[in-house]
Amino acid sequence: MTDTTPWRRLNPRMLLVHPVRELIKYLPILLLAVVAGSVGGEPWWTYVLSGLGVVIGLLRWFTTSYRITPTHVQVRRGFINRRMLSVPRERVRSVDVDATLLHRLVGLAVVKVGTSASHGQDGLDFDGIAAGDIPALRAELLRKAELTEEDGPGEAGGEQEAAGGMAGAQASGRDFSGWRWSWARYAPFTLTGVASLFFAAFFALELQFFDGGLLLRLQFVRDSIDTVSHIPLLEGIVGGAVILVVAASVIALVRYVLAYSGFAIWRSDATTLHVRHGLLRTRQVTLDERRLRGVSLNEPLSLRAVHGASAHAIMTGLGRERGGLMVIEPAGPQGDALRVATAVLGDETPLTCTLEQHGVRAHRRRYTRAATGVGLIAAIALVLQLLGYVSPLVWVTFAAIVPVAALLAEDRWRGLGHARMPGLLIARSGSLSRKRVVLETSGIIGFTVRRSIFQRRAGLATLIATTAAGRHRYSIPDVPIEEAWRIVDDVMVHEPVQAAVAQH
Repeated sequence: MTDTTPWRRLNPRMLLVHPVRELIKYLPILLLAVVAGSVGGEPWWTYVLSGLGVVIGLLRWFTTSYRITPTHVQVRRGFINRRMLSVPRERVRSVDVDATLLHRLVGLAVVKVGTSASHGQDGLDFDGIAAGDIPALRAELLRKAELTEEDGPGEAGGEQEAAGGMAGAQASGRDFSGWRWSWARYAPFTLTGVASLFFAAFFALELQFFDGGLLLRLQFVRDSIDTVSHIPLLEGIVGGAVILVVAASVIALVRYVLAYSGFAIWRSDATTLHVRHGLLRTRQVTLDERRLRGVSLNEPLSLRAVHGASAHAIMTGLGRERGGLMVIEPAGPQGDALRVATAVLGDETPLTCTLEQHGVRAHRRRYTRAATGVGLIAAIALVLQLLGYVSPLVWVTFAAIVPVAALLAEDRWRGLGHARMPGLLIARSGSLSRKRVVLETSGIIGFTVRRSIFQRRAGLATLIATTAAGRHRYSIPDVPIEEAWRIVDDVMVHEPVQAAVAQH
């Protein structure tokens, strides 16, 4: 029978947003044109390309429509290549309301729908919903039938456990995040500013290689290089390091404030979790906690140095943009991250329990790998010295490299651990990026036991649990092989889950 539900269009105010957004998207190309024009070039094609992007953006509104039938959510889009995305309503897992500054200026927002099959596929989104229409649309999208057997053991099997784990949680609508503006002091220790500087350096190199070296043809760049060349080497290194640290810290601070200002997390009922954050670009995500498959407590070395941490929820249906992980507490005090993760998980024990360490063989392997890295650096330094690129003074740096490598090896060893609890698998690993992952075994759909030639000689293995939630793969590195098979047997035989095992 043909469905007679009418198709709807997005709000026409999006015709004001699309041209501006497309121009912002082409800013790097326009900047390239300005730089090239200042040194005598005139890449006219950049303006044509930008104008074409604006036209395509306008066509996107005219060629997009959607409808919500009693059984499906459908979106049609495309001009030359017409496509229709249709998702059963019972597969809707989350609703993400995203409002950029441009959207907020005209009273609009983007509503993104997370589904059980959205990871790695085109997103189901409505780009241009009036702010006043969002509550009704969210309620309509989340009003769906109960889970069916099609969800499989990783979905339906874990629903009752997840709902049971939340039975003691309060559904008062009170924000239990505790986020404060003072938490921005943790931003420089997240190293996001360093990543931004690497991106800026990459863009600068792209400009340099374009059209015979655009950067070196700019007068202020040549003057800056000439000034730096007259600074003594040691002072230049120290000054450059200070400038990079300050710049990275400022960038990280700005990004943190823009992304997480006003962070709040609350429950409207026993199984519905809401997360809201953002300054210029606000986001609010509504999550079905029956899709919760665990939590991740992240404690990278830089944050641990200032007693900080962050927490994520591992859920199905969040889509590839978020990588299957939802921030439930941004970088902040370690105690607050633990408290919020406990409130979402429903039990503090898995997040604080003593983990089983991996023995002497794993300890030795940590130091062996560290020594291999130091040896590789030494070989590179030797080649550079023989070729005359560096002086013998380069070996002085190994007075710092060797002890740092040893300390990192020891820290990585202390970070290794795992535990089994009824219905849960807990794993911790890493030093520079340490994480404790608490994963529901009902959500595990398979195991991979991976062993390199060095691990086989040491009697170790990397056990990888595969799940439909989060990043899909969670590893326990360098676990004794007999313990790896014990965990596999314990989960597959004693837990109500059907899993497959692969060995490499």
